[in-house]
Amino acid sequence: MRLTLPCAIWILTLAGCAGHSPPPREEQPEFRPPRGILEAYDHDHDGTVMRSEMEQGLRADIAKADVKHTGCLDADEARAVNDQRWQQDQSTYSPLVDFKGQGCIDFDEFSATARSLFEQMDVNGDGKVEPKELRPQRGRPPSRD
Repeated sequence: MRLTLPCAIWILTLAGCAGHSPPPREEQPEFRPPRGILEAYDHDHDGTVMRSEMEQGLRADIAKADVKHTGCLDADEARAVNDQRWQQDQSTYSPLVDFKGQGCIDFDEFSATARSLFEQMDVNGDGKVEPKELRPQRGRPPSRD
């Protein structure tokens, strides 16, 4: 009888745990590295992003977003771009912000993220981000030569 009661409690405890499934996991957005921001501007698809390619692509992007043709994105236009960026890639999403406080987002503010990333990834400062800079080997930063 002494062993029966603890065994019964143990069996009931296990049976109680067996009926519950774990709570559903919240689906995480797919991680995409920030280099995807620059790779989008590799218009000739040669694996190297030239500064001129990026600038041309950024100008085309802001022109497309500037539906009112003012040369500056107002709150509605910026919201539309931010919503699109969020839907496309949550892991590298960088919202447009009116840092200058002028009531709209100009080209410099629009291109700030891509330009900053380009400067960081163009390790040797030659005005182009090559495959070895876009995808450096793990544990070793790309060389500056």
